[in-house]
Amino acid sequence: MGERLSARLRRVVDALPLEPGIRVLEIGGAPGAAARAVAEIVGESGHVLVLDRSAKGVALTETHCADEIERGVLSVLCAEVESFALPPGSERFDVAFACRVGVLDGRHPDRYEAALARIAEALSPQGRLFVDTGDPLDEVPLAHSRARPSGRSQRDRPAGPVT
Repeated sequence: MGERLSARLRRVVDALPLEPGIRVLEIGGAPGAAARAVAEIVGESGHVLVLDRSAKGVALTETHCADEIERGVLSVLCAEVESFALPPGSERFDVAFACRVGVLDGRHPDRYEAALARIAEALSPQGRLFVDTGDPLDEVPLAHSRARPSGRSQRDRPAGPVT
């Protein structure tokens, strides 16, 4: 893997329930540092999709992750999480995660429900969502209570930190 992963992102990647062969959706993942680390773990039989709302961020990810994209273990999609949809016939994801994504961490509560609905549609029935509101992550339940976040610190959410 080219550049070294920051300590913060290393803790996030290490906390995710990753294994070879799974499909992972990274929300707001530009420029691709965490996605590259995740792609190493899920391997050639898995896949990582980096979703980012910034065209510039997507272009950076395409540059930084060119080898993984060429091998087919990573792809990139430019879209807002609250309005994206997987192309028809696409395989769903096993795990989704987001770091510093305002619509999921409480900075844009008016778009939170729409984002959760779109993520839930992109995940398999057993799929899990993790957000960096914990130490380092909180799991966000998708099948039941969808309380709106009130801000950056969400320790009162129904799911606890993932360690």
